[in-house]
Amino acid sequence: MSKNKDIFTELLICDAMTINSPEDAYNQLSIAEKQRLGAITNILQARLFLLSRYLLRQRLGSLLNQAPATLSFYHTPKGKPELVSAALRFNLSHSGSLLALAISSDAVGVDVESRVLAPERIARLAQRYLTSEEQQWLAQSRQPGHDFQQLWTIKEAVLKADGGGIANNLHQVTWQPGSTSACFNHHDYRLHRWQTAGATLTLATGHHQPVQLLSLADCAPALEINSPQPNLAINP
Repeated sequence: MSKNKDIFTELLICDAMTINSPEDAYNQLSIAEKQRLGAITNILQARLFLLSRYLLRQRLGSLLNQAPATLSFYHTPKGKPELVSAALRFNLSHSGSLLALAISSDAVGVDVESRVLAPERIARLAQRYLTSEEQQWLAQSRQPGHDFQQLWTIKEAVLKADGGGIANNLHQVTWQPGSTSACFNHHDYRLHRWQTAGATLTLATGHHQPVQLLSLADCAPALEINSPQPNLAINP
């Protein structure tokens, strides 16, 4: 876990369906990003992809004092996107029309989940991906849907912060109900959890400094916003 006093983490949550990306958003994408966008046939998924890359480039460009369109990215061997020649980390997540963006000078992972799963679906996923202790905890829960959503976002956020991949690793993330940290691969991660618009959001960081919540104006003042954005309420 980093002890650098200069480390920071920023978090943005927004509703993509209430935001119109500016006309120049597409021009800021790399050739690879444009190709990927062109292959997306689902309208909402395409909107999320374009908006997420635009907001990411705008905020990183501001932090690095660099033109957003000139930022270069690469993928690690595990498939996680990283900045080329910059000591900043980032992570994206979306569920439904909700989009979450996290930027940090240290390890960071974010996961947002708005889907409400049927009990049968929860039982199948729990049996496949959760430990026996976690399955027992869910079986005794008065709110199994909420608690499963919480546990799932914790595990994904930690694994995304680690960068080693989610497949086959979910059961190896250990978390005790009510704890503000989780462990994976002998590393502890600080958990920040919120509820918003019926969704659960978990941010995992490699440090204990407070998280700065961003507004859309912090990232891109030129955006056309059609309605109020989600507010984050910290879980008790």
